[in-house]
Formats: sequence, C-alpha cells, structure tokens
Amino acid sequence: MYTRSILLLTIFCWGTLSNALPNDRQQPIKIESDRAIQDEKKGTTTYEGSVVIRQGSIKINADKVTVFTDTNKVDRIICEGNPAHYQQRPNPEDGLVLASARTIKYYLASDKIALVKNASLEQNGTVITGEKIDYDLKAEIVKATSGRNTKERIKMIIPPSNQKDTN
Repeated sequence: MYTRSILLLTIFCWGTLSNALPNDRQQPIKIESDRAIQDEKKGTTTYEGSVVIRQGSIKINADKVTVFTDTNKVDRIICEGNPAHYQQRPNPEDGLVLASARTIKYYLASDKIALVKNASLEQNGTVITGEKIDYDLKAEIVKATSGRNTKERIKMIIPPSNQKDTN
C-alpha cells in the first residue's frame, strides 16, 4: 500500500503538467530512486539517491525530490541536485527545453518553475543563465536575476539562426 500511495501521489502530480506534449499526461510515470519516504502528517513524499522521473518527454534527474501535498492535492515539488536537471519537449515542432539548477521548484497551482542557484534554461540553442530564473509556464514569461553579488550578471546566448533579420 505504501508504494501504491507514493505512485498515485506522483501520477496525480505530474499528470497536471499543462505544457507537455499532448500525450505526455497519458504516459505512465516511472520513478527510480534509492529510497522513498512518505510522511502523511507533513504531507510529503521524499525520494533520495539518484532520482530519475520519466513521463513521456519529461525527464528529471536529481539527488532528492520532495513532493508536498495540501489537503490531498499536490502543491509543489522541490528537486535538489548538484545540479538537478529537467527536460521536456513542449510540442513536436520545438526542441527540448533543458533546465538545470541546484534547486528546481515547481508550483502546480500557479504553473510556475523557479530555478535557484546556478540556473540555466535552454531551448533551440538559446541559453539564459543566472543565479535565479523564474519561468511562468502559462504566461510564457522568463525572468532571470543575478545574485546579490553585483559582479554576477545574467547571460544570454542567442544563436544566429534565432535572430531576426532586420534588412
């Protein structure tokens, strides 16, 4: 029953992703980790040890993944690693979205992702890096910030094939 509860919780959680390929949500979720602990009083399930989560085009690699629930609904997911990695193909025409950071926070209700500490987001050759990157999946807005150290700045690389010709 413990394993079934963890699996059902995770299926509910990842089945709500709205920006995945249309059939991603219908795919089974496969989770591999060295350990899993569910704390029903705290409303958390924690996976540790080379965690790999797959569902359709979505793949997450992290050292630790914690799923938080509030009144039996998944509220947020926190992935930690050195770094943690996230990849997804939003639609068949686009390349993979690749994200990495020491911490990846996914807020289900607001459909937002926060990449914290040494954050990187890449798609179709365009790369943005910074200390923190906030990605609003619904509004399709990316906000990158540097750290408190003013010597650190965000960096963006736009390949020539993605630049608009003004001539």
